Amino acid sequence: MRFKILATATLILLGIVVFSAYSGSNNKSTQDDKEDIIQKIGVNNSNFFEVSEDWDGFEAVVINTDKLRKDVDKGNVTLKLMGENFKIRIQDVSRKSGENGYYYYYTGHITGSKEGRSDLYVEGDYLGGSVEPGEPWNVTYNIAHTDKRYNGKIVHVIFMQDWEKEKERMEKRGIDPLQFFLTNSDSKKHVMSIEIFDFNNKSVFKENYTMNPGDTISSPKINAELGQYRYEIILDNKFTFEQKVQAGYAGNLGGSEKLHLNIRGDPDNPIEFTREIA
Repeated sequence: MRFKILATATLILLGIVVFSAYSGSNNKSTQDDKEDIIQKIGVNNSNFFEVSEDWDGFEAVVINTDKLRKDVDKGNVTLKLMGENFKIRIQDVSRKSGENGYYYYYTGHITGSKEGRSDLYVEGDYLGGSVEPGEPWNVTYNIAHTDKRYNGKIVHVIFMQDWEKEKERMEKRGIDPLQFFLTNSDSKKHVMSIEIFDFNNKSVFKENYTMNPGDTISSPKINAELGQYRYEIILDNKFTFEQKVQAGYAGNLGGSEKLHLNIRGDPDNPIEFTREIA
């Protein structure tokens, strides 16, 4: 089982990784084509980092994004991640418009691995994404940038997660209970019946609710096992709906899906459904 946390442009890790100001100068006017795309920074002071307990290894690096783009154009990119070199064969390139111009998504296959893949994005001098080399490594390398600089270059962080260790951590946390939330945004009174079935089609919860305009109701927390659950919802004894949610391990970056049901005065769509992972 794989547990992958993809570092995206919205996950900068500024709340997880804290760097003290690190200044320097770089008098190099041109980049050596032979240098590695990812270069580790020699930071020895542990006060420079505040790391997550879920990381199974990490390092601070700077990125040569110009060389990365040139190698992508050739179809292959080699990334050195925590002492391991991975050759990525680029399979797809897409470009999207952002606030600061274009940013690029690169997906690729890890040479020498049947299941290994990479998902990277580049915006200017920023690199983010993940590399999942598959067996025998059985880890995920995640890449994110910070707002600090080293010798004029943006500091990035590579942090590793071991799949087996991550599974052990999640099993210790247990399964996040199921829970749903009801809101009546309509001007009329409504009656709602909710029954939840597990992956064996066994009923694990059933309740009827009478809701006045403006009422909000939170369900009790419902113990669950890992897997998919089905909600059967009946509104005013005439409208029937079905929703499916996934029960997952408890954790800061995961958990069971919470279902929100909002009754509204729309005869074509009387209930608005949304999901969240707390």
